Amino acid sequence: MKKALVITYYWPPSGGGGVQRWLKFAKYLPEFGWEPIIYTPENPDFEIMDKSLNNDISEKIQILKRPIWEPFKLYRMLLGKNAVQHQGVVEKTSKSIFSKLAIWIRGNYFIPDARVFWVRPSVNYLTKYIKTNNIDLIITTGPPHSMHLIGLELKRRIGIKWMADFRDPWSKWDVLDLLNLSERSRKIHRRQELDVLQNADKVLTVSPSLGISLQELGARSLEIITNGFDFSIQENKITTDKFRISHMGLLNEGRNPIALWEVLNDLCEELPSFADDVEIHLSGTVELTVLNSLDATSIIKERVKYLGYLTHEEVMEAYNQSALLLLLINNTDNGKWILPGKMFEYIGQQKPILALGEPQSDAGRLLEEINYGGCLNYNDSHNIRLKILSIYKSFKDNKPFTTTSDIGKYHRQQLTKSLAACLDQL
Repeated sequence: MKKALVITYYWPPSGGGGVQRWLKFAKYLPEFGWEPIIYTPENPDFEIMDKSLNNDISEKIQILKRPIWEPFKLYRMLLGKNAVQHQGVVEKTSKSIFSKLAIWIRGNYFIPDARVFWVRPSVNYLTKYIKTNNIDLIITTGPPHSMHLIGLELKRRIGIKWMADFRDPWSKWDVLDLLNLSERSRKIHRRQELDVLQNADKVLTVSPSLGISLQELGARSLEIITNGFDFSIQENKITTDKFRISHMGLLNEGRNPIALWEVLNDLCEELPSFADDVEIHLSGTVELTVLNSLDATSIIKERVKYLGYLTHEEVMEAYNQSALLLLLINNTDNGKWILPGKMFEYIGQQKPILALGEPQSDAGRLLEEINYGGCLNYNDSHNIRLKILSIYKSFKDNKPFTTTSDIGKYHRQQLTKSLAACLDQL
């Protein structure tokens, strides 16, 4: 069996979407002739923990762990207990001068990210490990994009085959806009990114539009393998007496569906049965702007339940207890390339999906292709209303939603088969 060394910052007990792509690839790669060996930090500063994901790690898989130094503890000492980390950026709700300074330092001194201090010790350790353990190729996955710098230096030192997986953009990632980068810092990001794109034997990414962007930035050889779901395709059964609308994950200003809240509130005023039936369940981080929008409604605010953070197992159960799954694609320019992991889990559940975002986005086109109805614009109140009423009628008639499209191709096992075929060609 050939050996692939996967260099990843996110690994269980880390939670969130970033960990699952390579957790699932590693689960199925042995079926297709590849032994994954995981290299990950020993003491990472995770934003979210989810120990239930450990259940997907085979006892046979080899996991290498080495210490990492990160500046987040120092940031918290400076900023106090209210400082929080999101996307590797430390923020403080007060937006104090210390918070702004810390973010500026993060953006302009820790390039490409605050995990950059792990690059040199990792390269030194892995150079010897690769030579003595017959590793066939290495895979780096980012963000954090420092993982790609490890791959770049290993490629230069020992000439090993290398795949660089981009789960998000790099120089065009909207997160960088939060860091107050100088022009010099942006140039360093672009130079590092170009080095990775042109030296990797294969660049892997998650969506067609992101793939086009990476090719325009210099990727020589590119493959697209989306995220997916990892369970048997569900038979959509109505498991609740309530018309439960559920959203799982971060709900921030860029995904705040104000028109949807207003439509739901109007329907409650017009249809007593709808008002009796509807519930909104929100799990994960819900930012203040969203809370304020919900509080501004007269009726819907009383029908919202905040679940907090749920483990992945609890999320799966929440899907099962829902009548309608809410998919909110970033209402920003970068929303055109985003194919969220939870979208594929929604699809595998065969539940109705209300997707808001740019209709001519990767997500909109994929949902249209598999007969889920595409995306609606965030401010398209008329069609949002029509779709909700249609789904609500089916709910009341106990008529389950199904699609005749082949959604099995988005199962993680099938996606891993495609990955293995790509690795075989390197």
